[in-house]
Amino acid sequence: MTAPAHARTVSFPAIDQRTLRDAFGAFPSGVVAVAASVKGQLTGIAASSFTSVSIDPPLVSFSISTTSSTWPLLREADHLGISVLADHHDAVCRQLAGPREERFAGLPFVVTGTGAVLLDEAVATYDCSLHEEVVAGDHVIVLLEVHQVGGGDGEHPLVFHRSAFAKLHRDDLDHARLDGRINGAEVDRGDRESGSSDAEDAA
Repeated sequence: MTAPAHARTVSFPAIDQRTLRDAFGAFPSGVVAVAASVKGQLTGIAASSFTSVSIDPPLVSFSISTTSSTWPLLREADHLGISVLADHHDAVCRQLAGPREERFAGLPFVVTGTGAVLLDEAVATYDCSLHEEVVAGDHVIVLLEVHQVGGGDGEHPLVFHRSAFAKLHRDDLDHARLDGRINGAEVDRGDRESGSSDAEDAA
């Protein structure tokens, strides 16, 4: 498409990193624990960049800083556990972001036969393996293949927003499921609950 004749070219100054961080922080996200038993050692991190990627094949992702000293250890695991933290897990998240040797002290969790570490009372859990890594600037986008999924005792997820924790608040919202498309795909409207066996899922 050709730009209109009256269009002006606008140049922007370089983005200040603090301003950019603040803008990124305006977007709320959930928080997950990425953890595994690697050569008998419990290893894990907290991540706020987790997202679903694909239904077929089943893929999820998160991003990790290239300066992380934990990811080189975690990536050696045969399987990784992803636990979606519940809204009472703020202290758990702080612990997972702390000293490596104290990250699992006193936390209730299970280690699967594949070595994935899954936290109790999570909202959802995923047993995954490394699918692909993509270097993107100062982070690595980690794509994981999902092998097993499960639910925990947690009902609502922990929210990370503007570098602080928050909880979901839906009192003034329409609770009806979205009937339409998001991410370019039709939204799962819960057809399975009405007995249909051929519902089309969408990420």
